[in-house]
Amino acid sequence: MSRSPRFVRPRGKPAAGLPRTLEIDIVELGGRGDGIGSFDGQSVFVPCTVPGDRVLVRVDGRKSDGLAASVIELLTPGEGRISPRCRHFGTCGGCALQHLEDSRYDVWKRKQLVVALSRAGFSEDLIAPMIRVAPGSRRRATFTFLRRRGDLLIGFHARASHQVIDIAECPLLADQLLTVLQPLRDLLPAIIEDGAVGDVVVTATGNGLDLLIEAESRLDLFDRERLAAFAQSLDLARLSWRRPGVGLVEPLAHRRPAEVRFADVTVEPPPGAFLQPCPEGEQALTSLVVAAVGAASPVADLYSGCGSFTFPLAVKAVVHAVEGDASSLQALKTAAERSQSRVTAECRDLSQRPLLADELKRFQAVVLDPPRAGAGAQAGQLAEVGPPLVVAVSCNPATLARDARILAGGGYRLKIVTPVDQFPWSAHLEAVAVFER
Repeated sequence: MSRSPRFVRPRGKPAAGLPRTLEIDIVELGGRGDGIGSFDGQSVFVPCTVPGDRVLVRVDGRKSDGLAASVIELLTPGEGRISPRCRHFGTCGGCALQHLEDSRYDVWKRKQLVVALSRAGFSEDLIAPMIRVAPGSRRRATFTFLRRRGDLLIGFHARASHQVIDIAECPLLADQLLTVLQPLRDLLPAIIEDGAVGDVVVTATGNGLDLLIEAESRLDLFDRERLAAFAQSLDLARLSWRRPGVGLVEPLAHRRPAEVRFADVTVEPPPGAFLQPCPEGEQALTSLVVAAVGAASPVADLYSGCGSFTFPLAVKAVVHAVEGDASSLQALKTAAERSQSRVTAECRDLSQRPLLADELKRFQAVVLDPPRAGAGAQAGQLAEVGPPLVVAVSCNPATLARDARILAGGGYRLKIVTPVDQFPWSAHLEAVAVFER
């Protein structure tokens, strides 16, 4: 469906000491997907614009590297501008670049990795073509909700805001995730107080949808009965509740195991556990990791989660999985014992207690899949005494580049990096980097 460009109209008072409005040309895209123009020697960052746009903007304030602005009017569209696919684009903060022509988006997205690695001293020649995952395949989403005057808004946050955008569609998500939105709008106002906010983590598993609701509400017997009936009416696999800051998850309905499969092993992750956002992206990452590790054994799978790389690696290798989240690791251990996989497991916060020299020396390869903060402490240990092969999976080009530089300082050679775009139209990019020595 073709749609005209849509912008969030600026509100409030203009930024003090700055011009109220500017008419500027957008000349490039920044690392977060904002268009960049200039005024009086300063960069002006304008979301929802593309190079070639001429726009009338409202100056909203200063940034550390320039000025932040919002579009008032698109005066002349740039050559790469297209109509966004979603009616919520421009208000919802989930996507930054639905309005950019596809081939230009591809170049921009890959460039995020090129720039980060080049700043760390690595050649663009080491970066493979980008693997892209199609929109509409995400199996997991976290929706935010707000009860306001008896109604329930549920969707995603506006850009750089706590405002909840009530969504009717999302071209990124698998259709089944969206089926819970209206039933939740009907259910939650009877359970939570006016003004209450919360999140719902929805995951499509092999046996149906798994929901974890996180909100500040003390559930009574009638609330629990409503929620159990809700789970039955939607044929959910599992429904759980968690109060913010408490950590303890309360099971409300466990109608079937909420299972996923890694290689030939079935795992039931804990409610709300980290999973790769879509099966296609997970398969792309897994194929790259398994191919890079080859016949090496034993292998340390660090930041293993529930075992998305552990079990595919265990088809050929003895694997030691290390994970800091106890519930995720327990799910991995249970699946390993049931399947009699060649897997051992250890619960350990690798950011505070990385594997040391005497622990690393027994492995022929190490696989890393850290959070966005990267694996700086563990990379330092690997640089000193790591095995011949390290495979790093990253969701942040900047911390990947930092960790790669640490490894290179210890004698590792970066062999190849493959970007994987599991997050279409956003600034987020994953990559698999292979290091040898």
